[in-house]
Amino acid sequence: MKIFAALLFVLASGCTSAPADRTLPEGEARALLIDRNWIDRLPEGHGDRLHVFRFVPRMGGGVYQDRTLFAGQFELFTFEHTGDEIRFRLPHAGERKTVRYRIETLAPDQAHGPLDLRLTLEGSPRGPSVYYGGRTEKGDLDASLEALSRG
Repeated sequence: MKIFAALLFVLASGCTSAPADRTLPEGEARALLIDRNWIDRLPEGHGDRLHVFRFVPRMGGGVYQDRTLFAGQFELFTFEHTGDEIRFRLPHAGERKTVRYRIETLAPDQAHGPLDLRLTLEGSPRGPSVYYGGRTEKGDLDASLEALSRG
């Protein structure tokens, strides 16, 4: 009887509900990385600092922004990417950096309005390592930020 009880305990402890892995498959992540604004936080006011990555290969590379809603600095870069790695070339600083990345869907209680994706850059070449984006984004960062800061 003790063996049966021990076996039942082992089986039951293996059936606990773990949080679902929301990491997207490499092919989907690779597609979602492109042509999307990735911001590190929602601004609460016009003076709040935020960081933005945008990967736009049809325009020759991407841009990193360190900004507020109305002013900031930018740095252009080129990149190559696979489903789990980005190889950055940052010509202004003469740097090259390879980072692993992943994109996850956010649970409904974690999403911030249209921001329902999380990009994590392991060892980001600029700014923080975690950024947020939305599947339905239309590409106009300034209009999106202005709308998000009002709502």
